[in-house]
Amino acid sequence: MPTRNFSYANVDSWGRPAFEVLDDYTMSVLLAGATPALADPMAVLLADSQTLAIYTVVGLNSSGKLVPATWGTNGSDGVKAIGVLARAATSGTSNTTVKGNVWYQGCFNIDDKSPLVWDSSFNTEDKKRTAFIGSPAPCQIVARRRLGAGA
Repeated sequence: MPTRNFSYANVDSWGRPAFEVLDDYTMSVLLAGATPALADPMAVLLADSQTLAIYTVVGLNSSGKLVPATWGTNGSDGVKAIGVLARAATSGTSNTTVKGNVWYQGCFNIDDKSPLVWDSSFNTEDKKRTAFIGSPAPCQIVARRRLGAGA
């Protein structure tokens, strides 16, 4: 087996180092792995009167506009998670122009260091891990702990 030289510690237990492709430390704990790769965000129209923080887990309301994802009482009547907001966004009443930039593909970290912003209805790690399962295309998101962090 060839020798691989790395300039960072724990590469084998932590996976691809996010700091090589992301802007800052906060973003480096955002990802939990390299597959699926983080895709460029797509613009989605925000619902009326929304103020969403960066890294909010989002879904689409019945009008097809962006709102925070929620876990329903039986797991199916909430707002299905479809992505993660790449930048904070605020819309006014009767919004027809303000869009949120949404990552729809990536492997996101859900451990206690994760900067993801979840609705309070996602109150267990199991709910967070399964939030994106069954999401509509083009969503390809894996939500898990980083390797070596109790994965």
